[in-house]
Amino acid sequence: MSRIMGYTELEAWIKSRLPEKRYIHSLAVAKTASTLASLFSQDRNASLISGLYHDAYRYITKEEALREVEKYSIDIFPEERENGNLLHAPIAAYHMRDDIGPVPSSYVDAVRYHTLGSKDMGPLGAIIYIADYTEPNRKHLDEDERMRIFSLPSLEAMVCHIIEEQNVYFKKNGIRNARVTDELYEYLKEGGTF
Repeated sequence: MSRIMGYTELEAWIKSRLPEKRYIHSLAVAKTASTLASLFSQDRNASLISGLYHDAYRYITKEEALREVEKYSIDIFPEERENGNLLHAPIAAYHMRDDIGPVPSSYVDAVRYHTLGSKDMGPLGAIIYIADYTEPNRKHLDEDERMRIFSLPSLEAMVCHIIEEQNVYFKKNGIRNARVTDELYEYLKEGGTF
C-alpha cells in the first residue's frame, strides 16, 4: 500500500477482522491513547492509529504466529515464544506498514511493545501500553484506580505503577514476569525516560 490508511478506513478494516468485544476494546484503547496524547503533548493521530491497530492480529494462532516468526525472521522475546497470547504484538508490528501504509517507526514500536513494554518503546509506545491497561472496559481495575493512574505526573510514572500492579498479580498467581518488562521497570526507576 503506497498511502497511509485513514482512521475511518482503518476502523472499518479493524471491525471486519475482530470479534465485537475486541473491536470495542480497540476503539477504547484508541480513545484513551488520544486522551493521554493530549495530556502529554504527543501526536493524537499517531495515538489513535496505533491504539486502534494494536490488536489487529490478536486472533492469530500460536502455530500461525510461529510460522510467520520463522518465515520473516521476526525477533521475539522468550516469553512470547512460551505464551502464544503475546505473539500478536510482534506479528502486528511486522505487518503494520503492509496493512496501513508507510507509518513512522514510532507507530510500529508502539504496537510491538504494547504487551510487555520496553525501554525502547518511546512516548507513543508508553501511551499505547498505558491505554491498553486502563481503557474503561477493562475489568481488572475500577474507576478510582484508573483515575489514580491518570493523576500521575508522567508517562514514566504511569508505566512504573502499572508494572508494579502487574507484579503483585503475577506474584500472587505464580507467574514469572518478562525480562524485557523487568528491564523497563529498572530503567524507569533509575530515572530513564521515553
